[in-house]
Amino acid sequence: MTDPITAPTAIPARILFACTHNKIRSPMAEALMKTLYSRHITFVDSCGIDEGGGVGDGFTIAVMREIGIDLLDHMPKSFGDLEQQKIDLVICFSEASYEAACHIPSLKADQIEYWPAYDPQLIAEGREARLAAYRNIRDQIRDMLTERFGAANE
Repeated sequence: MTDPITAPTAIPARILFACTHNKIRSPMAEALMKTLYSRHITFVDSCGIDEGGGVGDGFTIAVMREIGIDLLDHMPKSFGDLEQQKIDLVICFSEASYEAACHIPSLKADQIEYWPAYDPQLIAEGREARLAAYRNIRDQIRDMLTERFGAANE
């Protein structure tokens, strides 16, 4: 029997993932959500407090490609690009994005959650260490999604 406190909850139809620059954690989560839960959602997107210079992150693209997900065309967005969207759930991976989401009056979100996830971009020990950190956060996000929403595409 599943503990009701830790049991997966229903998947909202309209989900937004947010982080600081929309280059690493939130696009990973968006892509994983689309891949794992496509039958349950009608809208999923990602954004950041700012759009991080408007270009994607090469390490993000590389580690997502390893699991068969192409993020080459991902263009970072900010909250301002999505403020008029009706959102059931916003999931924030940084404290700053959580604070921003909570204080944007035009963000029409029913629920906002904070899922702490470190920024792998802070790893500066070389290419292999950075790739390992990006893989780690990718897998952590996949685990958090499974814990929150249950097994994929059931």
